[in-house]
Amino acid sequence: MLQRQPTVHLDKSLLIARGGVRDVYQHPHHDDRCIKIVHNPKRLRSVKRETRYLLRYERQGKPFERLTRFHGWCKTTLGSGGVFDLIRDHDGRCAQTLLSHVGGQVDPGLSPGEIVEQLTALYHHLLEHEIIVSDPALHNLVVHYPLPGRPRLVIIDGVGNSNFIKIADYRKHCAHQLIKKKWRRYIEVSPLLVEVFQATGYNPLA
Repeated sequence: MLQRQPTVHLDKSLLIARGGVRDVYQHPHHDDRCIKIVHNPKRLRSVKRETRYLLRYERQGKPFERLTRFHGWCKTTLGSGGVFDLIRDHDGRCAQTLLSHVGGQVDPGLSPGEIVEQLTALYHHLLEHEIIVSDPALHNLVVHYPLPGRPRLVIIDGVGNSNFIKIADYRKHCAHQLIKKKWRRYIEVSPLLVEVFQATGYNPLA
């Protein structure tokens, strides 16, 4: 007989961030996990797609140092929630988004050269392991410091292939083409990165 899981109590004191689709709460029983609650039901399809791809990539043995693991669904006082890794730095603080670093809201933040270095490393990682991201925007990337002075970008949202025809899931060339297309759209033509790219002489990767 299946055992019913207890309801997880969530309140405003546990709220970490509010996105366009989900609210993110600290999991009250796991310091290294968060619970994401959908507040925009029109985007539920994209949420389910992301969880499918995270589970798929885990089954395929893809590396997860730049992804957050999905740990399943749970019942909460605010409705059904998805349980994910919560990225914390070596000092226990929550990793900040790349958007915050670019916007000068983190002290000390990444320099323009470091931003380009981290973006380049992430881009090659996605190609090498054929990890498709539908929305690699700056607010969906966090700067994780697993060790002091050793940052790396981690994707916290927008994983998966949003194309109706999923040929990129099975052919390396098509996966690379899709990764490059998304990179151009969300990174290389992002108005938020214009000054960074000008200051560093960035050459397009995609």
